[in-house]
This record gives sequence, C-alpha cells and structure tokens, in this order.
Amino acid sequence: MIDLHLHLDGSLSVDDFKFLAEQQKVDLGEDFPNNIYVNSDCKSLEEYLERFDLPLKLLQDELSIGYAVSSLINRLYEMGYIYAEIRFAPQLHTQKGMSQEDVVIAACAGLKSALEGKKDFYAGLILCAMRQSDYDTNLPAIILAERYKKHGVVAVDLAGPEAFHEGNYYKDLFQEAKNRNLNITIHAGEACGSEEVMTAINVLGAKRIGHGVHLDLSHRNVVDVTQKNITFEFCPTSNLQTTSLESYEKVPLKEFDRFGVKVCINSDNMTVSNTSVLEEYRHLHKVFNLQKYEVRHFLMNSINASFASLEQKNKLLKLIDLKLNDFYQQIIKED
Repeated sequence: MIDLHLHLDGSLSVDDFKFLAEQQKVDLGEDFPNNIYVNSDCKSLEEYLERFDLPLKLLQDELSIGYAVSSLINRLYEMGYIYAEIRFAPQLHTQKGMSQEDVVIAACAGLKSALEGKKDFYAGLILCAMRQSDYDTNLPAIILAERYKKHGVVAVDLAGPEAFHEGNYYKDLFQEAKNRNLNITIHAGEACGSEEVMTAINVLGAKRIGHGVHLDLSHRNVVDVTQKNITFEFCPTSNLQTTSLESYEKVPLKEFDRFGVKVCINSDNMTVSNTSVLEEYRHLHKVFNLQKYEVRHFLMNSINASFASLEQKNKLLKLIDLKLNDFYQQIIKED
C-alpha cells in the first residue's frame, strides 16, 4: 500500500491519544473515542477541520511530535505499506513555545528513528503552509523544507479552508518554493472548482493536486494537466464526509483516467475519516469493480508521482509486483 496524502494530526491512533493525553494530563472528553472521528452528519470542510482541535492540542512539544511520526510509521509498516508521505503544518504546533524549526527537527527525528531496520519501506515528510495564514507565518515552512531535505522532508503543500482563501494570494510564497527547487503539492479542487486547481498548477507550481475532484475535464484543462504530468491525490471517504462529493459513485476516477489524467488513491486522515488506503480501494472496488491490473495502474501512478528518490522509486516499482496479488486479495476479500 502507498499513501501520498496523509495528515499526521488526522491520523493519531486511539492508543496515541491515550498515551499522549496521559503524558500531558489532558482530558480527552466524555465522548472519547467517538470525538476523534468525523460525524456522519458533517456538513462542510470547515466542520470536518474542527476534528483536528484535539489532536493539535496534544501535539505541542518535541516529544509528542517525534512520537506521533514514529508511531504512525510503525503502524503503516505493520499494515503492509511500502511507502508514505506524511504531511503537517509546523505553524500549528507552536502554541506552547516551539519554533517551527523545533517542530520539523522533532518530526525528522521521529522519522529517522522509525525507519531504522525497516526493510522495503520508505517515507518522507511534507510541510504545509496554511491558507488562513499570511506570508510571514507561512514562509518558515518553505525555508525549512529546503533546510531539511536531507533529513526526510520531500515537499511543501498548501492546506486549509480553500473556499475562503484563493490560491493567487500565495503566489509570492510559492515562488519562493520554486526558487528553492522544492517539490510542491497543493490542496485544490476540493471545496472549489477548476479555477483553483489550475491556479495551483499554473501559478503556484504544483506537481500534484490534493483532491482536485472538481476539475472540469474540458479539452484545455486536460491538455494542460496531462502535458505537465500532474497527478491528482484522490481521498474519496474524506470527500464524502466534507460533502465535496455525494457518494463513492460520484468519485470521478474513471473519468479522469479515461482522459489520461493521472490519479492515485489515498486516505487523507486515517483517524478523522476512520479509513486507510486499503479501505479506500475497497470502496472504489465495490463501485467500479476494479480489476487487478487497474489497482496496479493506480499504485504505479502513486509511485511515479511520489517525491521519493529515483533509487527508492525503482525499488518500489519492483515491490508492487511482488505484493500486488496479496494486496488485491485484501481488497476483494469483503466481496
């Protein structure tokens, strides 16, 4: 399994919550663990994002950041993943005095510690700028992404409430990212339409689009995204929960693929959305009757679009064929 769109704060396990809460003497609330999952009656992306308040409360020191990254990687490895990119916004973890660099150092340490001794598994970190923040608050994520390239940081992102903060506002910020030769993925086309997606690509320099399900597959857009080899990080369950899509049947998987627009399948937030990459593939298989060669196709898209090194990509491409049959059997197991 491969996950390119995976948020750290949205993927703490129940045990992580208990451990961190005990260490920090934090009350998890009478409704725990129900209060760590999004409600079935969630009405918007903004309401969905409220579920991040509790995990963020627990992730405000170096030990908790390192622990969370390490714990997530260990969990992914045990689940049979071969690659993941874990993203977080350093600025959201500074409420108790950490600098953004302190946050990144702790995350890199957790990454390094967890990867030691793991065969056939690779991972990287993505630093998020936030749409609700100004240039000065976001800039450290760009600077730190360059500074910690050799310590596991593979890209930068723009996340947050898309509908209230247009991408053009971040032109100068992501020009800095391009000047520093950073990989860029942008959340776009989740709460808004094609204009935000194309701004992310043509103005901000995105190589991948987080979600992007509302891209209008007009000839002009298709030519643009295919010529620029853009890959879309689909996260179906979270799109249903934020009401970005009405149902799994509405996931434009086959439409994008038919036009040659590359798609990969991801979880977004394993805990908030109560899902995993395996579960996402199961949902899509039930609707689209995905065949083994199609699953391989989307997994290959994931590897080719990843920000892994060329050496890692070559190893991952070989691992796919070794593990494909087992993964596909897990997907169809519920049928």
